[in-house]
Amino acid sequence: MVLIAQSELFIQLMIMAVFAIACAAIATNRGRSGVVWFFIGLFFPCLGIILILALPDLKIEREKEEAMRRENRRLRERLRKERQVSDQRHRSTQERLDIHDEALGIDTTRANLPESEPAARVAPGAPPPPPSQTRQEWYYLNGDERIGPLALGALKELWSVGDVTPETLVWKDGLQDWLPIRRLPKLVGFLDG
Repeated sequence: MVLIAQSELFIQLMIMAVFAIACAAIATNRGRSGVVWFFIGLFFPCLGIILILALPDLKIEREKEEAMRRENRRLRERLRKERQVSDQRHRSTQERLDIHDEALGIDTTRANLPESEPAARVAPGAPPPPPSQTRQEWYYLNGDERIGPLALGALKELWSVGDVTPETLVWKDGLQDWLPIRRLPKLVGFLDG
């Protein structure tokens, strides 16, 4: 009887050792600690095997992360090079446009206007007047001639007789450039009122 009990105990210990070794081997292959999983397999034989097989393989996860890092690094480098090429093209185009502007005597760099509307072209002889102290003084262009300063009332009278139209270019202190009246809704509202 004692011999049978000893042989059963020996068989159980052998089974536990086999499960522990199997858990440790699988865990090591999957990038996990073999020592920790040896003891888990020793004390929880079937559960240890099931758990280690169900958990994700850390080696594969690390390889995926490293591949993603390499790809991100490659894409960042590519983006940086494309940005350099784009900046170079932009500078080259801007230099060419500046040369054309200088030759034609116009300025096409008016970034303050919406893209949907082209910049108003003003003859080189009609720069914006110097800033004034009163914000109610308006100037308008009649051909290449700058007329003003005018008070709002005088501008309204010109509007009523048709000397000033929605397409007339106007300027006052605070505006960056000459604009057609139609682009200034508050002014149009006042002149129509």
